[in-house]
Amino acid sequence: MKEGNQIEFQQWEGTGNTFVVIDDREDVVEELENEVVQRICSAHDSDGMIFVRPAKSPSADLFCDFRNPDGSRSFCGNGTRATYAYARREGWVGDEAVLEACDGLHKVRWNKEYSLPSVQFESVNTPSNSDGDWFVNTGSPHHIIIVSDTQVLESFDIEKIGAEIRYSQKYESIGGTNVSGLARTPDPSTIHLRTYERGVEAETRACGTGAVAAALIDHTDKGGETSRKVVMPGGDLHVEFEEGVGGYRNVWLSGKASEMKRGVLTLCLAICAFLSPAQASTQWYDNLSDEATISVLTASPGDDIYSLFGHTAIRILDPQNLPDADWVFNYGTFSFSDGFYFKFIKGRLDYKLSVEPYYHFHQVYHSTERGLISQTLDLTPEQVRSIAKYLAHNVQPQNATYSYEFFRDNCATRVLTVLESTLGAGLEMNCAPDGRTYRDGLKPYLRCSPWTEFGMDFILGPKADAPMLGCASSYIPDDLSNNLKHMTLDGKPLAFEPEEIIIAPGGWMKAEVTGFLGLKAPELAFLLLSILVVVMRFVYGDGNLLTKVFVKTINVVLAALGVLLLLMWVFTDHVDTWSNWNLIWTIPALATLLNRDKVVLSIIALAVYLLVAPIVWPQYVSLSLWLVAISLFLTLTPKLK
Repeated sequence: MKEGNQIEFQQWEGTGNTFVVIDDREDVVEELENEVVQRICSAHDSDGMIFVRPAKSPSADLFCDFRNPDGSRSFCGNGTRATYAYARREGWVGDEAVLEACDGLHKVRWNKEYSLPSVQFESVNTPSNSDGDWFVNTGSPHHIIIVSDTQVLESFDIEKIGAEIRYSQKYESIGGTNVSGLARTPDPSTIHLRTYERGVEAETRACGTGAVAAALIDHTDKGGETSRKVVMPGGDLHVEFEEGVGGYRNVWLSGKASEMKRGVLTLCLAICAFLSPAQASTQWYDNLSDEATISVLTASPGDDIYSLFGHTAIRILDPQNLPDADWVFNYGTFSFSDGFYFKFIKGRLDYKLSVEPYYHFHQVYHSTERGLISQTLDLTPEQVRSIAKYLAHNVQPQNATYSYEFFRDNCATRVLTVLESTLGAGLEMNCAPDGRTYRDGLKPYLRCSPWTEFGMDFILGPKADAPMLGCASSYIPDDLSNNLKHMTLDGKPLAFEPEEIIIAPGGWMKAEVTGFLGLKAPELAFLLLSILVVVMRFVYGDGNLLTKVFVKTINVVLAALGVLLLLMWVFTDHVDTWSNWNLIWTIPALATLLNRDKVVLSIIALAVYLLVAPIVWPQYVSLSLWLVAISLFLTLTPKLK
């Protein structure tokens, strides 16, 4: 698990909460100071750290040592569930186990009804009511305010009200309390909850002890079934319980838990300096030796859609200070949690700069059989320290996040920003545009994934067909690598010759995928669709029920795609999807569904598109898109007498 002062970790998500989980079953990790826990949680956007240690009690399987983001200890329901899911997956425990926490022993099990990890709480006293608000301790204290409905809950200033109550004199003796707003729904078994969490000192996306507190308070107040579904911003939690004398017993909390990522922590002053250089007695970048170098790392394309175009990162290596001074700064870090897909569709996706040991970065690409090349920059020691200082400032939590734009602001273009911001007027880019458009830049990487290529050709508008000027092609990691070869600094080449660090077994680029007769899968599929439309309409006839259903399905699907293009134009910040000319052939499907009198106009519009688009059109028209438009045209064309 350990190598020197480097500790492997996994980041787990439990219904919106994220935890840095460390396997310390050998009990070798020293006690971390609260300040170190705070920095690690801040660096990884985590709601706490969990150390999986040997149990102290002979009745327990493992000890779940949970640390809040402020370093304090408490019982965490979601953290315990995540720990159990992790331990069960690793084979350390079975479908039932006992985990020890700071407040005692907790049974855990795999809930077969929900197919989710569950944790049992200690018996809970009956919640108390004071001045209309409720209080109960479920392993962590909770003050709960019941509001009238979910709309009021959404506008509820939970952080302002939560902080006031959390630090009030009333709860001073117990070190403060968590504060939640609870709203009921027409379904008496479902409640909504928002929580200000003690230790986080802000609203949390989910809180297991808070969900249990809310469920028991709702039952105490209203009665009903002995279970509740608790809806929180991070997801749903399920609470089951039995009513006993003076309180509740056999209380179980269930919810989702899954691994998000893996990484390495380096518990030394170096990483603390990255996370909070203002507090470090010595700035790490000032202490880099004159042997330190800056390299640009370029990775070959991967299999996942977000890695299809490769990747770029910056390496800082100081051979005089190994192993601590070998780091990779990565502007391509993102999280699938926190509404990732909604933000992506809206065009407001946040990426961030992160830092990790080079050996771990190398290990990731080696294990996934992706190529890696390195281009060391010819810099003076002062220039190396200048770039290191810039990155140290940029990696701070308050500076690390930026608004991602696929063509203009990504992991590769950020490298240009770093160079321009630190190297001054002596840097000459010398980029030579070759007439390619932004869409052209994507094509070599999409040949291995025809359906992804079809989707991107459909969704991207005419801005993607603008020529790339200057160094605009550097949004593609491989193009940035090529452009670096031509850049100069004070009249000398900026970069040394590329060095191949990892040779991709299958070659740098993914193999092109072709289908029958050289046609790509979408082209073949839509050609067959067009033929099928002809057969259905002109052989079986429009009166045939199967024909009606088939034609209507095509119209509905293409109308929906037209609506999608409209939404991507009007309601998103994706400028590259605006004014999409594919609306010309998708909107007729919608118009026809809404008003059959528009059939003639729709046919004319489609006919114009089919005749003109391949020749003079302000936006790229692929064969696949043209064949889809033909299919739609054939569904609308009147039968010849």
